[in-house]
Amino acid sequence: MYNFLQRLGGITSFAMSTLMALFILISLTTPFIPSNPTHEVTLHDVRTTTGRMVDPADRASRSAEYARLTFDIDADLTSMFNWNTKLLFAYITADYESPGFDTNRIVVWDRIIRNKRQAKLRLRKHHNKYFLRNYAKTFKDVSNANLTLHINPVPYLGIMYDKPMVTIPLAIPRAEKAKA
Repeated sequence: MYNFLQRLGGITSFAMSTLMALFILISLTTPFIPSNPTHEVTLHDVRTTTGRMVDPADRASRSAEYARLTFDIDADLTSMFNWNTKLLFAYITADYESPGFDTNRIVVWDRIIRNKRQAKLRLRKHHNKYFLRNYAKTFKDVSNANLTLHINPVPYLGIMYDKPMVTIPLAIPRAEKAKA
């Protein structure tokens, strides 16, 4: 007959094979779970200023232009939570084209949503969390600018993917001189 260690090895091997098959099934079927989140982003105001000092060691930032956005977000993302969703990562990007670079994408706001209670976003007259600054230090030749709300569901098991939800046009005005 078999000794104890051989039996334990057989049971462990069967259990690991079964768990691996279950994990593969979970990771393959999770993207097909239906979800219908509602979302809306409204842009209220865009102001561009120059001369704002961000980093004392960065002398170029003193003459650069910065855009400050004011926007509303209405989103109900509770349907994106299922048994394999650990959290949602929501963020807004500003996408635009400039002469030196074909594609520019800057994250201007983000939020980590850990449960269904936090998944109902109602933000009014909210400002960008991160600076919107072009590499060329000016927004003079910027074209085709858009704001896009992205949602990344972070699963317990499986691959993480990006869902662009809504895109709205963004017009960046001429800069005003900042008052010292």
